[in-house]
Amino acid sequence: VKSGTDFNNFSKITLRYDPGSNTPDVTIEEIKVDEMFDPDPEMSDQLQQYVSLVEGKMDEVLGEFTVELDGRFESIRTSETNLGNWVCDVILAATSADCVILNSGTLRSDKVHSPGPFTMRDLMSIVPITDPLVVLEVTGEQLLAALENAVCAYPKLEGRFPQIAGMSFAFYPDRAPGSRVERRLVKVGDEYVREDTTYHLATKVYLHQGSDGYVMLRDAKVRVDDENCPELGLAIQNHFNAIKMRLGKTKRPTKHRQSLVTLSRRHSLVKMLDGEELDGPTPLRKSVSSAGSDIRDTGHGVDPMSKHGSEGKAHFCRRASLDQLEAESCQLAPRIERRIVVLNDKILAEMLDRKSREVSDLIIPEESESTSPL
Repeated sequence: VKSGTDFNNFSKITLRYDPGSNTPDVTIEEIKVDEMFDPDPEMSDQLQQYVSLVEGKMDEVLGEFTVELDGRFESIRTSETNLGNWVCDVILAATSADCVILNSGTLRSDKVHSPGPFTMRDLMSIVPITDPLVVLEVTGEQLLAALENAVCAYPKLEGRFPQIAGMSFAFYPDRAPGSRVERRLVKVGDEYVREDTTYHLATKVYLHQGSDGYVMLRDAKVRVDDENCPELGLAIQNHFNAIKMRLGKTKRPTKHRQSLVTLSRRHSLVKMLDGEELDGPTPLRKSVSSAGSDIRDTGHGVDPMSKHGSEGKAHFCRRASLDQLEAESCQLAPRIERRIVVLNDKILAEMLDRKSREVSDLIIPEESESTSPL
């Protein structure tokens, strides 16, 4: 029986049956695969043709990252990382779900990937096995239970610890397992989670089956099954291909490609263009009037814009804004975004105060009859 990573270990299981007992005696022996085992010559010859074929594709460059990617187990199994954020963002864009929960045990490289060319070999080191995806319909209560399971073993380096997209949450590291997530601070998109609201959650079939302790997902309704969802590794390859198409670096004649911008970011953009404020860094900031001309803060400096209306008003171009989001995705510079926050008293007070201000901003005061226009 295979056990461990990359076939470095096997387990030899021996069952001995005693005629006088209904229960077999079970012994398990760990077998390390090392130099004491000589390769089988016949099998090696048969495999060589496939090894040569695969090796020829392993150095294919898929894209080029401008930042290093942190895939170390000590990071990715205890905290949000930019590698986890990027992979989950790819899943979110590929499935058009509301949010993503991915067990960090999925990401297996256990290393920091340097900036520069990202090859098929890098991808295979991160996602070495086929991982089918699925979109589930879950209640807010199920989502909260999933997050409780995700952090119940913290700070142990367990694969159940989550990497997420389309959502954010905060948890108490020292509370008893099952009561660590601060329910008042869990958000999907721009809204705080309600227990009786349903959400579309993209995750692995592995987690839908209840593995890694995610038993609360077993009975969740399937909205998009694994036959109609891209496999994880394929979704990532499609993402790189979509970037090449967006940048005009492919000869493929079709204009159809996988989305580069998550549905939640599109929704946030629409809300902002309609004049609403967002939580956290916005994908595009409002224009302001300065010295008689409008300027736009894109997050990468301030650019001049031509005026299209009354001085001092915010102006937006929906098409240009969406193009900016896609251009940002093409830069391949994922970062930490405080999607997962470890709480202490100070951070809790700050986050609750921020929530209070957000909620109060959403309340529209009613005008008294005496001040209402006739």
